[in-house]
Amino acid sequence: MRSIRRQLMLWCGTAIALMLAVLGVSLYLTLEHSLESQFNASLAARATLLVDTLDWDPGRGFHISPDFTPVTIGPAQGTPRYFQIWSLQGKSVLHPPALGTRNLKFFRPARNAVRFAAVDLPDDHDGRELVIRFREGNSDEHQNRVGPGHVDDNRNNGVANTTGAEHAGQDYILAVARSTDDMDTALSSIAWSLAVYCSLATLCSAALIAWLLSRGLRPVSTIAEQIAKLGAAHLKDRISTHNVPRELIPIVDHLNKLLERVEGAVIREKALTADMAHELRTPLAGLRTATELALTRVRSADEYQRTLRQSLDISIQMQDLVENLLTLARLEAGASARTSEACPLDQMVSRQLDSFSDRIIQRRITLNSNGLKPAVVETPPDLLLLVLRNVLDNAVSYVNESGTIEVSLENSADVVTLKLANTGSAIPAPLVPHVFERFWRGDTSRTDQGRHSGLGLSIVKNVMRRIGGTVIVESSTGGWFMIELLFPKHGNGQES
Repeated sequence: MRSIRRQLMLWCGTAIALMLAVLGVSLYLTLEHSLESQFNASLAARATLLVDTLDWDPGRGFHISPDFTPVTIGPAQGTPRYFQIWSLQGKSVLHPPALGTRNLKFFRPARNAVRFAAVDLPDDHDGRELVIRFREGNSDEHQNRVGPGHVDDNRNNGVANTTGAEHAGQDYILAVARSTDDMDTALSSIAWSLAVYCSLATLCSAALIAWLLSRGLRPVSTIAEQIAKLGAAHLKDRISTHNVPRELIPIVDHLNKLLERVEGAVIREKALTADMAHELRTPLAGLRTATELALTRVRSADEYQRTLRQSLDISIQMQDLVENLLTLARLEAGASARTSEACPLDQMVSRQLDSFSDRIIQRRITLNSNGLKPAVVETPPDLLLLVLRNVLDNAVSYVNESGTIEVSLENSADVVTLKLANTGSAIPAPLVPHVFERFWRGDTSRTDQGRHSGLGLSIVKNVMRRIGGTVIVESSTGGWFMIELLFPKHGNGQES
């Protein structure tokens, strides 16, 4: 199982490492560019100084003017050690002894253009070379400065000579080189320093993140400890929101609501168990009493038949109770979906009323079903029959002797309303919400209480919810008890 803390540390550490790496590389590139710019400026200053230092005459060719006093120009001090001058045709004009037998790289840049290149110096060190193109002044100026009888002292040093005709007003190529050891050493030191400091910063950041996450996730651990303490004996306890961060309060609230639902479910299950035991105890006690009484002595065949009929009635009552409990359990657990069909509601109500005709006649009940208008609803027919049987059985069972039952159907655009009312209600208006509770009975004075388990209207409510319908109950003591069932015409419930 993945740890949130570990994932947060991993992602935060990775993000900080990447950020520091990008910052370090950017800083290194910036410093490298700055050092290279300074190095190039120094090299250009040395080239400028060298051009100003050079002199030429027909006898000696290019040479350093003896009366020239070098001036420090920026980082350039004195004459550079490695340099070389070529003609435009690539002929070496000035080759100082420091180069030995090697030559610098030759390029032919445009006038006033500058080119840089990496080069290996004679001392086997890495260097950088600057190549520029310059024009030397006319021969008269050089002759007046140097003199016609001047002797070339650099002949033995490998300095090439040129004539005045060849020299006057010509362009030459000057290459100046310098070792990059100092710059490379500085850049290497900077690179190692950045790597070390970025690594240390990453480790410190990881430690700081771990500490912050430990403190930040502490409320989660506290909530987890509170949840771990909850058990079957502590369902009334709730998770405290004291010192809980604002972001976690919705989670705690939802957990507390979940605990309320769990507590309610446990309470209902305990109540159901107690109610089932209570409901089954009476018929079982009656069945045992009848059996024990029949066995106390030898009886006639008629007495045995009477005892058997009594036992059969009790068994049927217990079977109805168990079947109703199974039906209610399946509905509350969400049984598999059924196929919806177009059901003629008025015809189905009439057929169910016919099945109760004997009881209606026996109790001298007045039935008014003139309000049954044709109506069709799209719903699972077996669930619809279950609803109709339960509401009609409830009305026939709890109507007062010689009372009245009224049944009507009303059509609207999307809903069909079935209204069923009976006189002689014994349920006051404040107790109406309890009629949907399991095993609850509002009229305990009825002589046929043993036939009813108090599950009928609970089943009706669950079925109506599953098919997308609504059930409404109204009652007044000594008046009418009315049930309104609102069926969607096109089956927009869970079973559609």
